[in-house]
Amino acid sequence: MSSPDGRYGTGDGEPLPLLLLGDSLARGVGVRIAEDTLGARLAHALAEATGGPVHLRMLARSGSTSAGLHRQLDRIRGEDHGERGIAVLIIGSNDALLPAPLGRAARHFESAVERLRSAGRQVVVMPCPDPGNAPGFRAPVRWAASLRARRLRRMQCRAAERLGALTAASAVDDFRVRAAELLSADGVHPSPQGYAEHAVRVLPTLLEARAAHHANSRVTTT
Repeated sequence: MSSPDGRYGTGDGEPLPLLLLGDSLARGVGVRIAEDTLGARLAHALAEATGGPVHLRMLARSGSTSAGLHRQLDRIRGEDHGERGIAVLIIGSNDALLPAPLGRAARHFESAVERLRSAGRQVVVMPCPDPGNAPGFRAPVRWAASLRARRLRRMQCRAAERLGALTAASAVDDFRVRAAELLSADGVHPSPQGYAEHAVRVLPTLLEARAAHHANSRVTTT
């Protein structure tokens, strides 16, 4: 699958930077073409809703844990695009599946959000998905990981609120009852329709982040 990176929308003016960080869900694993990934769908939806162009950059890596967020952020260290834009962050499933302390994962997550906020970016967090909704995992794994994921999700939401990041709604319940439609053949990652449902849920929060971004930009230039 080719990268979804690039400009979306046909509007004039400087594109709004949109970063996507996290794991395989953020990366778009489960679909065959870039246009079906979550990043491309979010960029398309944001450009269409605002009439302005969006420039997407994919930093997420499949299999990443919260500790890996810093390597993703290091790829943009020292860059200065003037307008810092929005960063969407999706992480935690792999932390929930591994036998490692969740407190450590939460600290890595919080540190990454703090780095993004300190750099002037608006941050939108999609809290840790629940592996319990993925029939591709064996039942004992799903049950144990589900408990850990819900706990990590709560820690992520508290950290996001504390640091001024926005928390997006998710399609957790829909995935539980519509797995055949919303999950890909592996029973773990979303299908094209699954990513579309995620994008619909996240868009209102993206628009809120865009409004905050523009408000901060006006304050900076006056």
